[in-house]
Amino acid sequence: MNNFITVLKERTIKHTHQGEQLESVLVTPDVSGSFPAVLLIHEYTGLNKVTLGHARRLARTGYAVLAADFYGPDNRPKNIDEARTAHRIYRDDRLLMRKRAQACLEVLTNQPEANSAKIAALGFSFGGGAVLELARCNEQFNEKDAQLAGTINGAISVYGYLETTHPAAYGQIRAKLLALHVENDPVVPEKHAEMFVKEMNEAQPDWSMIRIQNAKHGFANPDDTAFDPILAEKAWDIILDNFNKWL
Repeated sequence: MNNFITVLKERTIKHTHQGEQLESVLVTPDVSGSFPAVLLIHEYTGLNKVTLGHARRLARTGYAVLAADFYGPDNRPKNIDEARTAHRIYRDDRLLMRKRAQACLEVLTNQPEANSAKIAALGFSFGGGAVLELARCNEQFNEKDAQLAGTINGAISVYGYLETTHPAAYGQIRAKLLALHVENDPVVPEKHAEMFVKEMNEAQPDWSMIRIQNAKHGFANPDDTAFDPILAEKAWDIILDNFNKWL
């Protein structure tokens, strides 16, 4: 993996969840076959050019990537105030967040370009919280058999929400987890990190947390004032290294 691929193909996939029209984007290498796959969930601002940039970066290293659309084209935020309103629907209802993430994962597993036995999830901020919620309900994984549709091998959260209203019980999380947590993050405060550590210690999945110092929430987003290109590259090295191991 990590062979750099210059030519990609993209297609918009229209799907519905609970009556809402969604338009996710599948990005893959422009060659035939199926690939290890990544479900990519956007920040609270929605599916935009930053998310698509992340998807293309992953696809160039050999992955089939579904840039998931949580909001739908009719509800895509036009500004920060709309984004705050849109994301609260899911941040305040974690079971709905899980169901939406599962619905997007099902779309990915149904694509011929995606190897359904090798799927991981990646999210930034809002999306990081969503992939952790997805992992918390990832109970059907069976390491001895081919992976069942609707499950993931691992999930990476980059400055994502760490708290949850429905913490995992012992043995519930089958996916490998990695959380990249920004210290002194007002969006994801230390008390939430402590809650996450406690939850993980009790649930006992294969997990780790990397605490990032001297950074701000949004450091991997080129459109954010907190963007730090050096830290962003380090984060991408970590992401790709773990996906290589997991998939």
